[in-house]
Amino acid sequence: MHRITESIDLKLPAEDVFAFLKDIESRLRLNPFYRVLSFEKLTEGDISVGTRFRIVLMSGERRSEYISEVVEFVENKKIVTRDARDRLRLTLTLDSIPNGTRLTHDEEFIIPAELLYPEEKEQPDSPLWLKVIKGIMAIERVRFTDTERDRKVEEIKNNLGSNLRMWLSKIKDRLESGQVN
Repeated sequence: MHRITESIDLKLPAEDVFAFLKDIESRLRLNPFYRVLSFEKLTEGDISVGTRFRIVLMSGERRSEYISEVVEFVENKKIVTRDARDRLRLTLTLDSIPNGTRLTHDEEFIIPAELLYPEEKEQPDSPLWLKVIKGIMAIERVRFTDTERDRKVEEIKNNLGSNLRMWLSKIKDRLESGQVN
């Protein structure tokens, strides 16, 4: 698992910040780096441990669909969710600070192999010998390019961290301006 963590200070009490955070759909829709195609609450009642959601997102050309489940819920303090297939775990923590609340977004995730090792487009009329050589080269690339993989992982994490800072900034702007929806 990989991890990114970012915090932002808000000039609001924890109760106000938490009320927004538990409106998961609104929070997701503020992310400027993907579009929420659909959001469906799968369980009845208020949000608590065990609440599940089906979420479909689009980021560029990439569509993601997953089931998210609340695994920890402490009113005005913490919400922890995870992808049902354990590819993503998100912890949102609120801490009191002078004049407000610190929101910490901690995300543990698996980077899909296709992002680390993009497949080359295969020409349907390629001769068999060329397909075999490309297959051998792909095996060798995976075996001997750990530094390239590590570089790609760091690049992805840096991009995600930058995106997360922008998202948290949008959340801060929304909450501190008094816009709830």
